[in-house]
Amino acid sequence: APREPLMIRADGRRLWRVLENLYNNVCKYAMEGSRVYVDLARVPGNPETGTAGQAVFTIKNISANPLNIRADELTERFVRGDVARTTEGSGLGLSIAQSLTRLQGGTFEILIDGDLFKVQIGFEVVEKQS
Repeated sequence: APREPLMIRADGRRLWRVLENLYNNVCKYAMEGSRVYVDLARVPGNPETGTAGQAVFTIKNISANPLNIRADELTERFVRGDVARTTEGSGLGLSIAQSLTRLQGGTFEILIDGDLFKVQIGFEVVEKQS
């Protein structure tokens, strides 16, 4: 996490639900014994356009099973990364996380590289007002 606080404008309960769904996804589908990487960083804005930048939360892990699906398909309702999965879950977690993030004005991106699963959510930074 960055040394300085990052402030964003978001609904705390809905943001909590987004993060809960992402962590639950990791708990269900990460390879046993592997690591989960979490990062929070400030991506600089553009002074010419007056943007303060974004607070970007990233979570990534190694999937227990090969991800035989496109990243954009994972956010469709009732879709799971491996059609052979028999674990619990409705296939709604990532769809809900994406919808709630976008409803709050944030960005939501899934990246898949082989068995590496990565989600990045971003919100515009709100500068502290004096």
